[in-house]
Amino acid sequence: MDVPSAPLYFPDSPMPDSTARRKFRALARSAPWLSTSLNIEIDIPEELGDPSRGLAGTVTAKLRQREAIAVHNAAGDLVFQEETFSAQRSRDYVAATNSSWKLPSTLITPVYTADHLVLRRPEIAGFNGLMPLDYWAAVLDPVEIAGREPAALDLAFDHPTYIHELREISHEGRSAVAAVLSAGHTYQPTLANFVLVPAETRTLLILDQNTGVVLLRQVLTGSEAQAAPDLKLRILAQDEYYINSHFQKVHWLDQPVVRS
Repeated sequence: MDVPSAPLYFPDSPMPDSTARRKFRALARSAPWLSTSLNIEIDIPEELGDPSRGLAGTVTAKLRQREAIAVHNAAGDLVFQEETFSAQRSRDYVAATNSSWKLPSTLITPVYTADHLVLRRPEIAGFNGLMPLDYWAAVLDPVEIAGREPAALDLAFDHPTYIHELREISHEGRSAVAAVLSAGHTYQPTLANFVLVPAETRTLLILDQNTGVVLLRQVLTGSEAQAAPDLKLRILAQDEYYINSHFQKVHWLDQPVVRS
């Protein structure tokens, strides 16, 4: 693997040992099992946004598991709303999508570490088009940087990414872990058109300790450093209860009353 050289981002931190690397990778696998809901604020890079749909600048999103999302712009206007809990279950639906046979994360138990993070991850239903912008799926579930399970003997170069540096930090008031990564030869991005850690770069990734989501992605050095925009996310709330009407385009109370 071609590992680009660069000055240390955290020069006063020791080189991460195998225990720290394993814990970071387990955190990256764990996002689907760490929250029942999220209320987040996302800064959408200009090159990744969709202004025609109101998906530009800073937006807030309420996300319930992997089944529902509602997005508001900075003015508080609803710009996107989607849910899967009331999706049809016809024969055509079952044949057309894997969400009919891949179970949600809430119904599957992974293999956990002693820290209650995910050591080996089962195959679960993805977001299945729930995200208004594709790249959000990788930011909210950064499993691509760790893989679904540890590599054989936990050898660093067999993992999807090589971890150059690790440091536990406080990021905007939240406990987080920062890592400087390079992509390895086994790296497989979740999305064909988006990569969290571009090839031949050193990339800073900050993961939230409590949710496993990406709080910051910043490409530090390499050929893609100018082309890959910074990604920023803030967590406003976790595990709040959201009723179905937050996510449904037409609530049942809005339906016309038919009287005989």
